[in-house]
Amino acid sequence: MTNEQSMLSLLDELSQLRAAMLREEGTWKERLNEVCDVHRESARNLVHYLALRRHDIRDLQERLAAIGLSSLGRAEANVLGAVDSVLFVLHRLAGKPDGEASPQDGTPFHRSGWDLLERNTDELLGRAPSDRNVRIMVTMPSEAARDFGLIRDLLLSGMNYMRVNCAHDGPQEWAAMIANLKRAQLEMGHNCRIHMDLGGPKLRTGPLQPGPAVVRYRPRRDAYGRVIAPARIFLTPARNPEAPTALADACLPAPATWLAKLGPGDRITFKDARGASRSMRVVDAEGKNRWAESDYTSYIIPGTVLEAVYAKSSPHGAGSCRHAWASFPRSPRRLFCDAVTRSSFFVPLCPTGPRSTISKAVC
Repeated sequence: MTNEQSMLSLLDELSQLRAAMLREEGTWKERLNEVCDVHRESARNLVHYLALRRHDIRDLQERLAAIGLSSLGRAEANVLGAVDSVLFVLHRLAGKPDGEASPQDGTPFHRSGWDLLERNTDELLGRAPSDRNVRIMVTMPSEAARDFGLIRDLLLSGMNYMRVNCAHDGPQEWAAMIANLKRAQLEMGHNCRIHMDLGGPKLRTGPLQPGPAVVRYRPRRDAYGRVIAPARIFLTPARNPEAPTALADACLPAPATWLAKLGPGDRITFKDARGASRSMRVVDAEGKNRWAESDYTSYIIPGTVLEAVYAKSSPHGAGSCRHAWASFPRSPRRLFCDAVTRSSFFVPLCPTGPRSTISKAVC
C-alpha cells in the first residue's frame, strides 16, 4: 500500500468513526436536551466517548502514531474535537478538502475541556491533596458503624472519600458511620466527602434446567474425512474418580472391579444414543484407570450397555462372574480437571449379568 493509499484509508476509517459518533449523538438528542445547560456539553462529550469506545481502534491508533499524529489515547476531554483535529491534518497531508471536520481549537469547549474535567472532578470528589493528584475512596465495612477508631485511622491514613454501600446494612448503620466520620473530622481537622452508593437491581439466577445427559466424543479427521487422530477416552473408577493426566476427549467412570479386568488389546462395544454400533479399544492401563481410543463419533447416555470384549491373551478370557450394583446414580456428574481443556461429563456405569469373555456395564 502506497503512502497516499494509506492516508486515504486512515481518512476513510476516521470519517466513519466520526459519523458513528454523530449518529449516537442523534440517538440521545432528546435526553441531551433534558440535561441542564451547565452539563449539556459534557453529556454530549460523554456520548461521543461511548461511541468511540464501542469500536476497536487499536490498529487505527498504531497507524496514526506511525505517521506522527495523535492516537486519540487522551481524547476524553473533547472526543469529537480530537477526532476533527486529526482529520484536519490528514486532509492537509492527503491534499484533500477539509470536508465536514475542522479543528475546534477556537471553540470554548475545546480550550476548557481539560479544565472542565478537572473542575467537575473537584466538585464531585473534592480537591486533591497537595502531596498527590489522586483521591482515596474507602468503602465502609459494617464495623465502621460501631468502631470509631477504624474511621479515625482511615482518615489519618489519607482517606478522602467515604463510600457507604447502601446495598448492605441499613439506615441506622449508615447514620452511625457518618456520625463517626464527622466526629473524626472535628478531632483531626481533615475534610472527607461522603458517597452514598444506592443499591441497584439484584439479578439472581433461578434453578438451571438440566441439559441432555450425554457424552460425545469424536476423532480428528482431515478435509477428506479420514481419521488422523482417534478420540481419546479416559475411564476411571466411579467411586474415586481421578483426573486424566493428558488431554481426554471424554471421561467415563466405571466400577473399579470392572475396569481392573481391562487391559491393552481389549475392546469395549456398545450401541450409542443413536442406535449405532460403536466400540473403543483399550490402549493403556494407568494405575486403576484405563485409556481407550475410538475412530468413530459416539454419543453415550445413561442406560448405555458397555460390553468388555477381552483379547485372547487376556487372563480374564474364561470363567464367569456376576456383579449387582444398586442405587447407582443415573445422571451425569461434571468434573473439571486441570489437565483437560474442556469440562467432561462423567456418566456412572454399573456392570450387570454374567461374564465370560464378554463383561457388561450399564450406564
